[in-house]
Amino acid sequence: MSATEHRLPPAVTYQSGAQLLIQLGIVEHITHQGIRYIAATHPDWPFGDGRPYPYWELAKATVMETEPFLAFFREHPRASGGES
Repeated sequence: MSATEHRLPPAVTYQSGAQLLIQLGIVEHITHQGIRYIAATHPDWPFGDGRPYPYWELAKATVMETEPFLAFFREHPRASGGES
């Protein structure tokens, strides 16, 4: 399913982001823990203090804007174990 066939949420959590990456076929498998690890270790991760996009808190969950989240994984397929 492509992004144009799937109504994208405006924001994702680590969990819902992992599920969305799989649904869209961007990655074959990833968990919320895998995304947390990438967020903590990848130098180009776009979210957080001093980064292009902020994290938001919503109902006690950390959320990220969907489009830059997806763009990161499309631009860095090896970050999640995908092919380049």
